[in-house]
Amino acid sequence: MKKFFKKENYLYIIFCIIVITILLLSVFSQTKCIFFLLSILANIFLIIIYKETLKKIKIKFTKTEKIIIIISIILIYLFYIISVLNRNFIYYWDYSCYYNIQTAAAEKFSISLLDGIKYFIGSTWSGEYGSFLTFFPEIIYKFTNHTVNSYLLSSITIYIPYIIIALSILIKKVFLFFKIEKDNLIFTMFLLIFLLFPIFHATAIYGQPDFFGLAFIFLIISLTIDYDFKELELNRLILIFLVTFMLIISRRWYLYWIISYYLCYIIKILITNKKESLGGIIKNLLIYGLIVLSILLITLFPLIKNIIFGSISNYSEYYKSGGFIYEIKNQINYLGYLTLGICLLGIGYGLSKKEYRLITILSIIECFLIIYLFNMIQSMGLHHSLMLVPTYLYWLYLSIMLLLQINDISKNRICLAIIACLIINFSYAICNNSTDNFFSKIPLTVPYQEDYKNLGEVASWLKENLSNENNAYMITHNNKYNPDKLRNYYLPDQSIANYLPYGSAIIGVHKFPTELFSAKYIIITEPFESVSIEEKYYEVFQKLLDQGKFEIEETFDMGNGYKLLIYKRVKKTDDEEKKLYLNALKEESEKYPALYKDIIETY
Repeated sequence: MKKFFKKENYLYIIFCIIVITILLLSVFSQTKCIFFLLSILANIFLIIIYKETLKKIKIKFTKTEKIIIIISIILIYLFYIISVLNRNFIYYWDYSCYYNIQTAAAEKFSISLLDGIKYFIGSTWSGEYGSFLTFFPEIIYKFTNHTVNSYLLSSITIYIPYIIIALSILIKKVFLFFKIEKDNLIFTMFLLIFLLFPIFHATAIYGQPDFFGLAFIFLIISLTIDYDFKELELNRLILIFLVTFMLIISRRWYLYWIISYYLCYIIKILITNKKESLGGIIKNLLIYGLIVLSILLITLFPLIKNIIFGSISNYSEYYKSGGFIYEIKNQINYLGYLTLGICLLGIGYGLSKKEYRLITILSIIECFLIIYLFNMIQSMGLHHSLMLVPTYLYWLYLSIMLLLQINDISKNRICLAIIACLIINFSYAICNNSTDNFFSKIPLTVPYQEDYKNLGEVASWLKENLSNENNAYMITHNNKYNPDKLRNYYLPDQSIANYLPYGSAIIGVHKFPTELFSAKYIIITEPFESVSIEEKYYEVFQKLLDQGKFEIEETFDMGNGYKLLIYKRVKKTDDEEKKLYLNALKEESEKYPALYKDIIETY
């Protein structure tokens, strides 16, 4: 018992105390602090994993390295603080998704521990947006004013140190693996390369914390890079499983990285070990693999089934673009020719050097495999491209190793030249000044909502006039104008969202909105710009206006050539109206009857 209470076990002791406290609060129905305590618990659990990983792979940071890490974290904090302070932006669609999940998770746990657990399991199994990531920022977010900006900053404050420390662990492990002498300059440079990598920040600046998965990826690579399964190291294997499990439930599509990475990892093990030891290695791989696969299938079967056997492209015309070549071109745009050139330089060097050759070949296979597997579902967005970041970083690492072989130029100058190029590339991304493909085309500046006040007038009108009896539906559904910009205008006040639904915009994904029949108010923009299925709704609505079923209620000039029009229903829905929608959606109904025809006919 005395051994348990040693100084090095203090985290485990705190963990146990919090678990007991949560259970007692739940028993006595004191639920206000449960989610906050669970947030502390989640962060302690992750810190323990980091601590055990460092211990297992025998990594220690020097005082100088710790200072470099702290400075790197502060620099990222400054970037995001400046970004938030200088934005005039209404979060909509996916940009407000995690904020809403954070709010929903807190509400569920405030009801009871059981309700919160049910929500966590349900959201995880649904796969698309799980609530796992909400546990970590709550420790800070609970004490904010609960705006989207405060959520974003709370998330950044929590996630960034985990990501940077995990990368630092990986850098140290790579140095050991390739027998590179300790070098503070190169260590600093690798961190700066990551900080200046536009893909890393692309969606995080909008409040999407998908990049947190990189922390788990870096830990997985650190734990596996020199492990060959000649022996079953229980502590290491538990850590690998836990980190892999957390990566899957952070975002379901990271499963494609897991499949690709572990396949290449197994190939590496089989190639680099002698024939006489392969029997034992294969046996250990099978034992561990079957155990892990069984646990994953038992605990995450709905999620895994959806991501592997489901295919969004089969029922979503909106995503039916792209393909492998299209995605390669997309990645080139994301990187820019400058970064791509440095990566290709690294690939060439890696293929030419014996110690790097196998891993370089496998990194190319892994990259293409991720792209191929993901494109079986849909095209990769910016956040999906995070799966490729570790591979890009490895290629950049190789290019630096090549350049440092040049003897007639000092190492310091080479490092400074590379960093200068990356800073320029990063600056172009911030300023959105890249007119060609030389620099990255990823925008790192949140669009300025020039009609913010005008939208506020509309939101104010909706807030005053909407109720259970007087609900509304907005047909327009594009990046410039969509229901979410009105629903989220007064966040954290969500009263408008109660009477104005998210809406239907994507063919084959969003079902027919019966609010077109039941809503008292219909909102459109003039001129009307379509993205997908809402164009059909608009065409029918214009016919209904000609029939006198709606009359104008309010007109708002947005000050930029657009008007936002609110119409009031004056005649009830009839069979003729339903037939108009059925005729307009005839093609879509043949493909997806459950989403359109069946809903309209049974209304």
